[in-house]
Amino acid sequence: MDLGIKGKRALVCGASKGMGRAIASGLAEEGADIFICARDDEALITAREEIKRETGVNVQSWSCDLTNQRERHELIEKVKTVFEHIDILIHNTGGPAPSSAYGTAPEAWESGFNQLFQSVAQLNQAFLPSMIDRNWGRIITITSLSVLEPIKGLAVSNAMRSAVSAMLKTMADEVACHNITINCVAPGLIDTDRLASLMESRLQSSGQTRIDYERERLGSIPAGRLGSPKEFADVVTFLASERASYITGSTICVDGGKRRSTF
Repeated sequence: MDLGIKGKRALVCGASKGMGRAIASGLAEEGADIFICARDDEALITAREEIKRETGVNVQSWSCDLTNQRERHELIEKVKTVFEHIDILIHNTGGPAPSSAYGTAPEAWESGFNQLFQSVAQLNQAFLPSMIDRNWGRIITITSLSVLEPIKGLAVSNAMRSAVSAMLKTMADEVACHNITINCVAPGLIDTDRLASLMESRLQSSGQTRIDYERERLGSIPAGRLGSPKEFADVVTFLASERASYITGSTICVDGGKRRSTF
């Protein structure tokens, strides 16, 4: 199936490894030119060269911290200098530290707002005008199952990701008439280095044996396994395509059936 994005220009955030890296590869395989960013400059350069070698498309990169407003502005200017405009924008950032709803310091809420909400809002404001002018655009934000079912111990993340989803749903309504779609994708347990590190940390504090802990984690997934970054990226790539032109304002779960709610 031709997804109709050959020659489109995409900015993929958090693309040095894991799901972001897989998304950048998926878009590049469909012929899109790619601009990737992340904090880890060494991993970013490695990803850039590998994607370029594997696909032959134009791949550019810029190291930046998306939690920093000044660095976000520098990224925007760099992308506009290199690509002039962006057709596809993929938001992908890490989450705040674990927190409780009661007792969390005001600074932690402010930091989470800047990390998750402001980064999405600032990049959207920068790149939406050209999408409107060209009457085509795709904006996809990687969120979390917590926007549908709050996760215990992640109060700041639950609140801020839900705020992002609400803002994007509102924005999707406003720009749909310009052939621009805006969607969120919520991953379940995807086999990445970050998940492995998180699971190892939780294992150490659980008091369980590794076998029992892993059995319990996988037992919560009807598919009985972790998802792969490529499986996740395939969904994002489709949503970024011409073929997904009638899907907007939605949150799509890629979780092997882990989410228990019906809506």
